[in-house]
Amino acid sequence: MTYKQRNTNQLAIDLITLSRFNRYNPLLATFSGVWATILAGSHKITHSPNSVTSEYVLSQALLCFICSFVFCGAGMVWNDWIDLHIDRQVARTKGRPLARGAVTTSEALVWMAFQFISSWVLVSWMLEGENVQAAMLPVTLSTILYPFAKRPIFRRLHIYPQYLLGFTLAYPSLIGTLAIKPEGNAQPLWASINQSLPMFVTVFTWTLYLNTAYSYQDVVDDQKMNVNSAYVLAGSYIHHLLVVLAVLVLGAVGWQLYGQESQWLWGGWMGVWTWSFLGQLVRFDKSRPESGGPLHKENFALGVWTVFVCVVELLIGGNGC
Repeated sequence: MTYKQRNTNQLAIDLITLSRFNRYNPLLATFSGVWATILAGSHKITHSPNSVTSEYVLSQALLCFICSFVFCGAGMVWNDWIDLHIDRQVARTKGRPLARGAVTTSEALVWMAFQFISSWVLVSWMLEGENVQAAMLPVTLSTILYPFAKRPIFRRLHIYPQYLLGFTLAYPSLIGTLAIKPEGNAQPLWASINQSLPMFVTVFTWTLYLNTAYSYQDVVDDQKMNVNSAYVLAGSYIHHLLVVLAVLVLGAVGWQLYGQESQWLWGGWMGVWTWSFLGQLVRFDKSRPESGGPLHKENFALGVWTVFVCVVELLIGGNGC
C-alpha cells in the first residue's frame, strides 16, 4: 500500500510538471484574457456606471484566468507528446516527464483530455453558453498545429511556430471581451472581435518577442536538427529581429491605449514597458543564448504588473487620473 501510494503521489507530481504548473510559463497564457476582461469592464462602468459592478468584472476575470491556465496545461501535454523525439535530443527538454519516461502516453493523454474538457466547461459557464464554439475552436486548432509548425515543411509555407503560439496566447482577448456583455446583450460576434483586436495584436507581437528571446537558448541544438523557427532563421541578426519586434509590441500597446483614453494606462503600461524593453535589448547578448532566459522572466513580471495596472484602472472607474 505504501509503495502504491508513493507511486500515485509521484504520478500527480509528474502530471503537474508535464503541464508546467510548477513553473510560471502557463501564466503567460492568462494575461490577454484577464487584461481584456478588466478593461472591457472598466469601459462599461465608465459609460454605464449602473450596468455592472467591479466585483462582477473581477469575478469574470478570475474565471477567464482559470480557463486559460487549465487550457494551457492541456496544450503543454499535447506539445510534449508530439515533440517527444525532439525533446529527448535537446538538453533543456530531455528531463521532461514524457521525454524521460516518468509518465506513459496513456496517462498523459487522459490528463490532457481532462484539462481540455474542464476548460471548455468553464468557458461555457463564464459566457453563459453563448459563443462558446467561437471562443474555443480557433484556439484549439492553433494549439494542435503549434508543435507541427516546427517541422521543415512549414518553413516552405513561411509559417513559424511563434505565429501559432502568438495566436494561441492572444486569442483569449476575445474571450475576455465576450465575458463582459454589452448593454442589452445585443452586440454581434464580429463587433466583439473588432473590440478585442488591439489587445490581440498587442499580445500576439509580445509573444513573438518574448518567445523568440526565450527559445534562442536552444539555438545550437535546433540548428543541428534543422528545427523550423524564427530565431534559427534570424541567425546572427537575432538582436535586430528583437528590436523590430519590440517596436511592434509598443506600437500595438499604443493602439490599445488610444481607445482607452487613460493617462494612468499610458504611464503605468506604455511607460513601464518602454523602459523595460530598452533595458532588455541592452542586456540581450546573441553570443550568450542563455541571456534570453532572464528576458523571458522579466516579461512575465511585466504581465503581472499590467494586471495590477488594469485593476487600478477598473477601481478608479476608468477615469485614468
